Amino acid sequence: MTSADPVVLLRRHFGYPGFRPGQQELVEAVLSGRDALGVLPTGGGKSVCYQIPALALGGLCVVITPLVSLMEDQVRRAAAGGLSAAYLSAGQRPEHRRAVLERARSGGLQVLFLAPERLEVPGFLEALAPAGVRLLAVDEAHCISEWGHDFRPAYRRIGRIRDRIRAPMLALTATATPHVREDILRSLDLRHPLKIVRSFDRPNLRWGVFSGGSLGHRVREAYRLLGRARGPAVVYAGTRGSVDGVRDALAGLGVATEAYHAGLDARERTRIQGDFMEGRFRVVVATNAFGMGIDKADIRLVVHVQLPSTLESYYQEAGRAGRDGAASWCVAFHARADEALGRGFVERAHPPLRVLGDTRRRLVGMADQGGVIEAAVGQIAQALGRGVTGAEALSRLGALARIGAVRLLQGSLNAEDDGTGPADAGSQWLRIGVRRHAELSPAGRLRAAAMSKLRAVARYATGRGCRRRSLLAYFGEVAPSRCGGCDRCTGASTPDLLVSIEHPWNDT
Repeated sequence: MTSADPVVLLRRHFGYPGFRPGQQELVEAVLSGRDALGVLPTGGGKSVCYQIPALALGGLCVVITPLVSLMEDQVRRAAAGGLSAAYLSAGQRPEHRRAVLERARSGGLQVLFLAPERLEVPGFLEALAPAGVRLLAVDEAHCISEWGHDFRPAYRRIGRIRDRIRAPMLALTATATPHVREDILRSLDLRHPLKIVRSFDRPNLRWGVFSGGSLGHRVREAYRLLGRARGPAVVYAGTRGSVDGVRDALAGLGVATEAYHAGLDARERTRIQGDFMEGRFRVVVATNAFGMGIDKADIRLVVHVQLPSTLESYYQEAGRAGRDGAASWCVAFHARADEALGRGFVERAHPPLRVLGDTRRRLVGMADQGGVIEAAVGQIAQALGRGVTGAEALSRLGALARIGAVRLLQGSLNAEDDGTGPADAGSQWLRIGVRRHAELSPAGRLRAAAMSKLRAVARYATGRGCRRRSLLAYFGEVAPSRCGGCDRCTGASTPDLLVSIEHPWNDT
């Protein structure tokens, strides 16, 4: 156990007077050498739970995290607190990766961020051993579970290294149902862990779901909402094209807004995010690419032009509103036609087992003696059968990669990048490894889980009861039958939901 006082470190390095609920218990657990699971709500300060131990323990804290964009933001945040931090990714030059690893080995790093796949690179753990890993933190830990909303097979294999890195393990997530929490504990092999599950309830948030209609109708209603709301707002749309369309329409109505999606280059995304954080414009229209690392406390309104395909995603995105505790609104639009679109997305992301079985057989036939295929996506699509598009081929490959039936060696399998797919999927060059014998049943479970989550979204959208109660029930919490602050409890129409609030509604 370190003698450093966590509260003193928190004040000195981050300027916070004290820990938020749940943080100190998790910090003290890992400082004492104990495993821990923390389920903290969006905005609950997960990063502090490994940053303070990294300052106190000495040696190296390794943080497993899923996205390079998230790693970049986490490195900036750690550096702002006085931590020496870096990340490793496949997109970096080999000489840069070697330099980062050498810094870690020589004691020049306190925090190292990496994707779970990095742990499986031959020789990596042996090369890291001299660094003296004192804590292994698993961020976005719901990615471990097939019943989570961002399943990553490599996350599920993290538990295999427990006996090779003799350090406490800290699992962190903002969105996990009771089923997923148990899956995390079991998969990571957490030993006698401290479990901190903070309430998902955000009493300052008002919830509403309203009739969708055409995109034009939804934009007009969003404009009315923006006219009633005060302060910054985020409008989420499902694809790059719809983001640009919504942004253009709102700008034409005089709203100071910008569009944000993965199709923009990194410099432009950084500019837009920075300008929004600094208040240079009021409204950002975005895909789900916007949000990781966003900690703007005074967002007053989050509008979803269409509900996402999981309540976990919706709660995480909508939960970017009102992080300062002031009254804020989360509004989404939904129509029966949206459910069909959602099912279509699941069909593409999780094809039926017969389709995957046929795809795997054809890939085996294409592969060389070493089980490797090097080809353009269009060539692979042609080999998979008449009428198969490049985007469909990438979706099938992605589904097989999720269960370990194929392995990406070079290129990208992002067939559904924020809902639009690559502009020219067929011309992409891939190098993939194909397993000649692979169990496909996990793909069936993933498909069933995705369909179940889609049905939960529909129940939330069309149910007659309190919205807040419905959301909390999904995450395993009991809430009063009426919150008094959602459209179901107040009977409010779209713009009328955003009435001025002098005091929070009755929460009892």
